[in-house]
Amino acid sequence: MRPVARTARSVFVISATALALHKGGMTLCGGTIMALRDALDAFPRAASDDEVAAAHGRAREVILARLAGDEVAFNAAKYALEVEMAALWALRARAYARGAAA
Repeated sequence: MRPVARTARSVFVISATALALHKGGMTLCGGTIMALRDALDAFPRAASDDEVAAAHGRAREVILARLAGDEVAFNAAKYALEVEMAALWALRARAYARGAAA
C-alpha cells in the first residue's frame, strides 16, 4: 500500500467511511463516533462544491443525535451518512476504473 498524505479532509473521509461500515447503534459504534467527532473538529467545514460536502453534513447530524442521546435520530442520520459515503466511493471507483486520479 502506498502512503497517502494525511489531511484533515482525508481523516474525515476515513472516519466517516468507518462509521458507515460499522454495524450497530450508538453504543456499539461508540469509538467510531468519537473518531468521527474528532475528524469533524479538525475539518469543521466542507466547501459546497466539495464531493464530501453532503457526507460532512450527514456526519454532523450523526454527532448531534449522539450528543442528544436520540437513538432514532442517530440511526436515521447514520443511514443517511451510509448512503452518502456509498455514493462517494462509487464515484471514486468509477474514476479509478477509467484511469483517472481518484
